[in-house]
Amino acid sequence: MECGLSSKKQKNVDEGDDNADKHGDCWIYIAKNADTKLHLAHSIGKRVQETADNLMKTTRKRCRMPTDGEKARFTSDGNDQYISAILKSFDRKTIDYGQIIKKRENGRVVGKIRSVVFGEMDAVDIDTVYIERSNLTMRLGISRLVRKSLCFSKCKDMLDCHIDLYQCSNNLIRVNSSLTIETKKG
Repeated sequence: MECGLSSKKQKNVDEGDDNADKHGDCWIYIAKNADTKLHLAHSIGKRVQETADNLMKTTRKRCRMPTDGEKARFTSDGNDQYISAILKSFDRKTIDYGQIIKKRENGRVVGKIRSVVFGEMDAVDIDTVYIERSNLTMRLGISRLVRKSLCFSKCKDMLDCHIDLYQCSNNLIRVNSSLTIETKKG
């Protein structure tokens, strides 16, 4: 998800600035469990390989390591940074990974191309609908992420802290219909 950051817009950032990576546009990379809808990890930064690597490293720390018998499944958009990031953090034999690339015309989606990058999975199961809905919920609930708004983050660290609070709220407080507690009768 793209968001604005800092006191400078991207068009005003000079490549020679000492803190060029701290100004201008930034991206929030998010890992979410499709079954439980739990927000597993996030990484904030420029749209570069390092940001994707940080996301996968954090995801690996917070999740049980997959095995040959119990593979982890990843789906993403067409950002090729994820391929390298996943392979740096996980064993290729324990991962199923697919990408969905949307074709757009005049700002509208006119087609979707689903492809299995590695592992074994049905192409029909490759979709990013849960993370897209999560992005919308985040934009509606966090004023820093609203487009064309007076609210924005001047500091990457404060945005990261705000997303941490959102993650706690989403995982521990917000009622999620996919997570139910079974109670014993009697």
